[in-house]
Amino acid sequence: MISKSIAGRVLLVGPDYRDHRGGIGAVIGVHKDLYEEFNFIASHRPLKNNFLKAIYFMRQIIKLIGFLATHREIQVVHIHSSKQGSFYRKLIIACIVKLIFRRKTINHIHSGNFSRFYDNSNVISKKLIRFFLRLNDVTFTVSDSWKTYFETFFHLKNVHKINNIVIPHQQDSSLCAGTKNGLVYFLFLGMIHPDKGIFDLLQVLKEHRTELFNRIKLFIGGNGQTGQLEKMIEADDLGGMVEFKGWVTGIEKDNLLQFSDVFVLPSYYEGSPVAVLEAMSYGTPIISTTVGGIPEIVQTGFNGWLHRPGDQGALLKAILYYINDPESIKRHGARSMQMIEDYYPRSVEPQLSSVYSSLLS
Repeated sequence: MISKSIAGRVLLVGPDYRDHRGGIGAVIGVHKDLYEEFNFIASHRPLKNNFLKAIYFMRQIIKLIGFLATHREIQVVHIHSSKQGSFYRKLIIACIVKLIFRRKTINHIHSGNFSRFYDNSNVISKKLIRFFLRLNDVTFTVSDSWKTYFETFFHLKNVHKINNIVIPHQQDSSLCAGTKNGLVYFLFLGMIHPDKGIFDLLQVLKEHRTELFNRIKLFIGGNGQTGQLEKMIEADDLGGMVEFKGWVTGIEKDNLLQFSDVFVLPSYYEGSPVAVLEAMSYGTPIISTTVGGIPEIVQTGFNGWLHRPGDQGALLKAILYYINDPESIKRHGARSMQMIEDYYPRSVEPQLSSVYSSLLS
């Protein structure tokens, strides 16, 4: 645990972890237990519309200013950022912290497609992005590949890879890996969006329905373009193979991870996806893509199978591999549990504590 002498001088800022709808909130929700004293101000909540979100953000800015004005012991502000709206909110926060209160800042970047965000921005936005990135004292990334990107493309100096955190899980022996009633159970958890590859996955099931029917069951959990997802499942007659669970949390999410045999996330862009890390902590093999930090945690033929984004033929091949060789599920799952050790709190906490100490000294 990060001692009060350090934690009491650090403030974390990011999306509200108490009702999160994404990976950053999940990470902060685990982070909070690492600190003997946890100082936190939420910058965003999943409210109904943009007007309410803007009002909430303005209220939180006032709260931030008041907190920094009355807590002079706070010397480091650890900002969790992403892209688009998240980026610009954190730009405002960093300017307040650095330029008005003269405190040190850490920019913890979670976005899995930051390069596309930058490339598609206009000239003024690109200048703001560069300004924000260079404004901070330290940059955290979630994978070695993104660390290299920020160091080489933006010439940032003080960049550290900090693994996303997941907590260890005890496997339920009554829900052991392997085939169940002649089926192999696959699980997708994440944003329902084309960038996550979920519609590629459904297209594979549609085109190979005859081959896969009565051999596979796919659970889907998430939010986003749920209407399009449900229409596709109905229109393509996939109800016998696919079950959409909606947004899942708590016991329901735990049960799905315990029960499922293989986790699949055929994304086009990622950082170091918390969903994959969580699945690995349950001893589950992974089918995913060669993007972001995923190749650092999943190795083809060792604890899963990777393919290029959009390669539906390779995705089918990976699915069939586990259907045809269910014993490999146990082998690959056991290796996932070995590889996830560096993502547990006991491994990440010393890294955070070291960076905080260097800034406070």
